[in-house]
Amino acid sequence: MMVRVFIAPDRRIWLVRIRPGRRRHEVDTHVTLELMSDYESRVVSCRREEWDVTVPDFPALLARSVASGASRSVSPATRPSPLHEA
Repeated sequence: MMVRVFIAPDRRIWLVRIRPGRRRHEVDTHVTLELMSDYESRVVSCRREEWDVTVPDFPALLARSVASGASRSVSPATRPSPLHEA
């Protein structure tokens, strides 16, 4: 699984990874991303071409994201965050 790192303007470090679940009609066109910091987990769906670039627009993705579990189509992660794994 590919994990990317993004440092926000407020200096928080976010790990960004692709989540396996996405809407059935968006399988070929979108990816669902989970953005994780020390105390927060957020989810955003974006077009595949927006993600499949050298440097995605992380601030825009973060701005569009919702708290993990807030979206009725995306449930909270069942595994612990990689930030808290031993």
